[in-house]
Amino acid sequence: MGISASSFLLIGLRWVAFVFLIGWVTCLHGQSTTAEVEKLLDAGRKEADRGDFAKALGHFNKAMGYLKQASPSHPLNEIVRREIKITKGRSLVARFQNRSGLKIHRKDEPLPLDQEPEEVLVNQCFGTILARQVWSPREIKGSGEFLGLGRRLTILPKGGVELFVGKERNFSVRSVDAASLALPEAGVFDLHSGAFAISSSKDGSSCTIKSPLSSLKLSCPKTFAVMVGTTTNGGLKVIGLMGDCILEQPDAGSSTLKPGELVFILPEGFSRKMSVELSTLLVTSKLMTGFDDPPVYHKKLRQQAMIQALRTKKRYKAVVGDAKNSDDFEIRVLKPEGP
Repeated sequence: MGISASSFLLIGLRWVAFVFLIGWVTCLHGQSTTAEVEKLLDAGRKEADRGDFAKALGHFNKAMGYLKQASPSHPLNEIVRREIKITKGRSLVARFQNRSGLKIHRKDEPLPLDQEPEEVLVNQCFGTILARQVWSPREIKGSGEFLGLGRRLTILPKGGVELFVGKERNFSVRSVDAASLALPEAGVFDLHSGAFAISSSKDGSSCTIKSPLSSLKLSCPKTFAVMVGTTTNGGLKVIGLMGDCILEQPDAGSSTLKPGELVFILPEGFSRKMSVELSTLLVTSKLMTGFDDPPVYHKKLRQQAMIQALRTKKRYKAVVGDAKNSDDFEIRVLKPEGP
């Protein structure tokens, strides 16, 4: 039985309609895929700029999944692959910088806490200690926590913290009450306000101590410990506790600070030295007595105080105060009690 012309025409029209419908659906699917992929690309780029490379890669991989279902020749395939490659590279660079203690390019958005390396150990703390900069702000809750280099710490009144810095944890810094400091890299202490005890348990080490208007390089052939306080004029007040410390200032020469000696670091150079009684510091300074455990150098410091006491023949009661300008500092001799 033959097919009539009208039946043949009807079959042809139905086939054309079917092909048109399939093409229309495919076109719609392609448009929706493109829109979804572009949305994921935008979200991934924003996360990468914030430093959250894990989330960024999640968005890019999801976009690649959409494209695999659509067409291997989709024009966005190459763009997504390139974004994945770039983001993986940025992630590796960030990890290397964190491990190496290199300075990280900081954007307005802080990095997430899970990217903070374990470069500074919190050995003791009490009260409220706030950590800011580079990574998301956080409050230090107890001993055993870690921080990354680049943090700025604020110690609130009635608070205190002791930190071990560096891969070998050979540097330590203590602070109590109201104080603020930054740790830009191992062996660099940027002191903004307050009083600190800084030490090294390694022979032949050196560090840089900064204040708002002063910079000081401290080195010692043996282990050392010093007390450091910021002054009103933006300088530093340094007391030697252990070791013969060599102090160097840019364009101001150098000076040797022995245990029991105090010197002001003024913008023009070093002040004249004075002697302070180490045995008094041991029992009156909160940097020594304010923590549950004494500093690691406490036993050696007691021995040094005994040696100083045996050598000292004449004593004066005095209060060494602040340096409010760049020319001088305050010192007041107290009158002896009784007749």
